[in-house]
Amino acid sequence: VTILPMFQALVFSGGLCVCYIYNLSDAVLRMFVDNRFVMYAFTLSATMWFAYVVRMWARDKEAINMRLSNFTVKNCLCFNESDRPVVYHNISALMMASKVVPKDADEEVALSAFDTLVRRDLPSAFVSVHRPCAFTYTQLVMIGSAMDGVKALDQMSSYIAQGCSTQSALAK
Repeated sequence: VTILPMFQALVFSGGLCVCYIYNLSDAVLRMFVDNRFVMYAFTLSATMWFAYVVRMWARDKEAINMRLSNFTVKNCLCFNESDRPVVYHNISALMMASKVVPKDADEEVALSAFDTLVRRDLPSAFVSVHRPCAFTYTQLVMIGSAMDGVKALDQMSSYIAQGCSTQSALAK
């Protein structure tokens, strides 16, 4: 089981949008501003925003780790507190049905076994969150294409429009 946090999808989608907006703004700024300082300031602000988002993501990963390492079902919140006995009973039934605890075990033993199971097994389900790069190769190629692929295609099409062959445009 691999669990992908919602924040990964937001970072990926937001990253693609930021890349598109950055490239569009870069092209517009280059048409009207010949000052490199403005371009560097624009790049720095985009980089700072990206660093802020990635730092938030790192903090979320650490918070998930802490919550999982200290998990206990007794500290979980129930929308309706009157449902807590039903939830505890269902967890106990699950632990007995999956033969983690004996069928004659009391509820406390089953809940304790559930806590241990969550602390032991669930962190490995978040492997995609904890690896150094949470994106797949395909996702990284898409982000890279959004960053520089559009510029490369635009440059290549301008060479072709000037009369270069496709092969020579690709070679440039």
